[in-house]
Amino acid sequence: MGMSEGFDAALRKIIPEGEPGAAVAVLRDGAFIHRAAYGLADLEWGTPLRPDCSFRIASLSKQFTAAAVMRLAEQGALAIDDPVKRHLPDFDPRGRTVTLRHLLNHTSGIRNHDEGHARRTDRIDIPRDQLLREILAAPFDSEPGERYAYCNSGYILLGAVIEAAGGRRYEDYLRAQFFEPLGMARTDLCLADTVIPLRARGYVRGRRGFHNARPDPTNWSHSAGGLCSTLDDLTMWDAALHDGRAIGRDSFAAMVEPTRLSDGSSYPYGFGWGTATYEGKRLHHHTGGVSGFACQMARLTDEALTTIVLSNLYLFPFDRVTRGLLRVAMDLGPVEAPMQPMTAVDRAACGGRYCDEDGGEFVIASDGVESWRFMSLSDGRFCDPADPEVEYRFSDLDGGAYRALAYVSPLWPTRQFVRV
Repeated sequence: MGMSEGFDAALRKIIPEGEPGAAVAVLRDGAFIHRAAYGLADLEWGTPLRPDCSFRIASLSKQFTAAAVMRLAEQGALAIDDPVKRHLPDFDPRGRTVTLRHLLNHTSGIRNHDEGHARRTDRIDIPRDQLLREILAAPFDSEPGERYAYCNSGYILLGAVIEAAGGRRYEDYLRAQFFEPLGMARTDLCLADTVIPLRARGYVRGRRGFHNARPDPTNWSHSAGGLCSTLDDLTMWDAALHDGRAIGRDSFAAMVEPTRLSDGSSYPYGFGWGTATYEGKRLHHHTGGVSGFACQMARLTDEALTTIVLSNLYLFPFDRVTRGLLRVAMDLGPVEAPMQPMTAVDRAACGGRYCDEDGGEFVIASDGVESWRFMSLSDGRFCDPADPEVEYRFSDLDGGAYRALAYVSPLWPTRQFVRV
């Protein structure tokens, strides 16, 4: 099987015909070694996805926001370690020193503005200045620099900083500094009422099939996740980041460095990019998810190998697809692991509700389909047979029930859950 056939095989296992799907690209040394689309752009019309379709890229937008801050630093309009208040005078840190660096690497301690609200698709699109006032008045959940906690509010604030330091609207600054000079004609703020050629329709999978995704209000995402783009535009962006045309090479190197916390430990996230090691090679990547869309962009840091996955299905398994593309491109075989069916004792021990310290939840029904899809790797270790690289490691067996769960995935920090 050739490399192109290998990419096709990896995708067709995951994307059935007649369903929403994804446009994917794999690049080596800046040139496509695979560029294709799978699935449908519009279920009602039966229109196939194309590699040049436009997608919402959700939190992939954060790398553009972070790069804009780095460009402003290069222009002398700000410094990464400036206090936020220097650029947003209405910000009251309440005795704390909160810097732009804290916003960039999600260590500000500011509460995420999504908390305490209805689902985004049920919200009205309030004016940005109203949302900013709400964020500026929000309480702190931790001290700046103390811990990493992914926070869209920080990137909404960075959008306002870009406008204050750059002297123009956020989207106008991105157009002038990046999109127009780099030829990214199909990347911009993604407004629901704008006619965007070849825009893929977004979908959500329900219990009885697929539903048209309701758009979430733009201002709630904006500089944290409000852009639309295409495979080809993101390919131009990838090249410009790495050859110094978008921002200086030193600036980009700073964006993909892990974050140093106040206790001296590090967290694998830089400025708009996560960091990881895959098969012994350094990698930087980011994902995005919003009503109807999901995406991931990854690059081996020390090699010119990039993958881009853009899907029109919420909760599409982009991480599994990204790793599959990397394995084909790196000439690695599929991951194989000896597996056994879960026993009734296993299901009873694992079943339950688990939560992590950030409120994330994982529920396994001891007698339902969630548990039956798992296979046993060894005592307390389980996986989905379709993705054996990701393990669910249970521990602290007490009275026939596990009390702790670790979610272990190659590209992400291990997440620790406890039974509640």
